[in-house]
Amino acid sequence: MHNQAICEAHPASQGEREVVAAILTHLGRVGLFRRSARVTGDVGYWHCITGFLPVAADPLKHAILEIWEETNIAESRLELSKRTILDLKSEDGKLWRVHAFHFQSQVDAVHLNWENDACCWVQVEQIGALATVSWFEKVLEALLVI
Repeated sequence: MHNQAICEAHPASQGEREVVAAILTHLGRVGLFRRSARVTGDVGYWHCITGFLPVAADPLKHAILEIWEETNIAESRLELSKRTILDLKSEDGKLWRVHAFHFQSQVDAVHLNWENDACCWVQVEQIGALATVSWFEKVLEALLVI
């Protein structure tokens, strides 16, 4: 798997590095999204839906917003299965707080925004054959998706 810092943009002003990560599944398959050339890190690698958590934002609401922005899947088409928080270190030793969510999606049709250039729905055992971002597997494990 690719080793790079968890996120590529600037962290919250209070010095904390917090992100949301949303795993989507549909009929037993996991949605993977390939990071486009328009983002600044992990270009071409597969991942879940992610985004920086703004200061004082509700993590669940922000995860749902990120899903809408990146896939055009509405909240009404999602069911929250599990949530957890992970503290992960990047290669440079910085600590990142990841608010991780697993949503069951009623649909698998997506309309991608600029952050991703492809989407695929795969069986869990197929994920290892794809180039994913370095911390994706940790999120899957923490949410008991694998």
